Amino acid sequence: MPDEPTPKSGTAQVVAQGVVALPDSELRWQISESVAPSPANASPANSDPGFLIAQSGVVLIEDVETGDQHRLPAGESALTRGGVEQIRVALGSDTAAYRELSVVDAAAEPDTGTVLFSSEPFAGPGARHDLDLLHDALAPGATFSVPGGALPTLAVILDGRAEVTTEAGDVISLGAGEALSLEGPLVITAAENGADVVAVYTGPAVPPLTQGAATPAAGVRVIESAEDVEATASASPVVATATAEPSEDEPSAAASTDADEDGLNVDQEAELNTDPALADTDEDGLTDGQEALEIGTAPLAPDTDDDGILDGDEIAQGTDPLDGVAGSLLEADGAVAAEPSPAEVIPAPEGEPAAEAPGTIGDGDGDGLEDAIELELGTDPFDADTDDDGATDGNEYYVLQSGTRNPDSDGDGVLDGTEATNGTDPNDANSF
Repeated sequence: MPDEPTPKSGTAQVVAQGVVALPDSELRWQISESVAPSPANASPANSDPGFLIAQSGVVLIEDVETGDQHRLPAGESALTRGGVEQIRVALGSDTAAYRELSVVDAAAEPDTGTVLFSSEPFAGPGARHDLDLLHDALAPGATFSVPGGALPTLAVILDGRAEVTTEAGDVISLGAGEALSLEGPLVITAAENGADVVAVYTGPAVPPLTQGAATPAAGVRVIESAEDVEATASASPVVATATAEPSEDEPSAAASTDADEDGLNVDQEAELNTDPALADTDEDGLTDGQEALEIGTAPLAPDTDDDGILDGDEIAQGTDPLDGVAGSLLEADGAVAAEPSPAEVIPAPEGEPAAEAPGTIGDGDGDGLEDAIELELGTDPFDADTDDDGATDGNEYYVLQSGTRNPDSDGDGVLDGTEATNGTDPNDANSF
């Protein structure tokens, strides 16, 4: 029944959930492991119904069609739907690994990642069903009960060991990284050292609320501007049956539009996969146009050369954002034009706040971190390096993920900025 109660019990929690369409073909559960690339090296791929769990680093998922995003630090998870084109990237300088727990076609060959588990095939329902990702950290001897679902339940032991008991009384022992897929209710009991467990439960079929939606009239739908909508709020929607096409010699109005005033039109932004409504897509202190048309840095990577310093900070400091050596000064005839960079931060007179860099509206100190976020974090929006550790606030927040108000985040006696320059980890006391 669609109004069945939640499948969680005891201390278990539903950590991700959603309704997905499941085909009526032969299906199987699959667990795969992948490493997310940097934004500059990412390419779209189609997702399968199920869940994505971040294991390390920070994974950013973006739906190509809608632009919807999910930011998943290690341990967090998100629902994935079948046939959705997504881009998955690592944020920051750390490796971002993730696992997918997916329902796939039984005959399909995996196209990405390493397959860790593949279940026996089962019949697909050909309907929309509720999927729930359940998680429980079990103390020694504690139990986790999962009711029988519309599909076999997928159970995975993330850490420790556990025994899985079926309705027939069969007991299966699983260790860390092992999984099973079984029909009917299951009882998972942690071994003597406890167990960290996740399970994917398939709930009842869920009917759509728009069963009899009318077929729209043929033709081209005209999307009005905000001013037009306000002026004709009481009028019916306009449907045009024909529209004039621009000649091949004339660029379309859309192609010449630059809504975010970053120097790139919508066609160029689409080719680069940058955000046409955001002047600085990767939030590194340089506009997308400056990066793509002038400097040569990647507009989707905040630190193109992976030296631990944001591209915008390097330009502001007169160092080279493309050479991979932290703090390396630009050559006199370097790749960046000899004239002052559009992103250059002009020093303010003593006692006055620093001038904002062009293209970084709302970033008073030009550190790549918006003033609104600085106020939320408690950092100084007019001091690029609030804790004076040698790493800018923006670099610490977006790339290093170190403390913006703690000069030595891991307490190892070495400043975060010094660690970034030396190539050590400012968040690991054993790396200095």
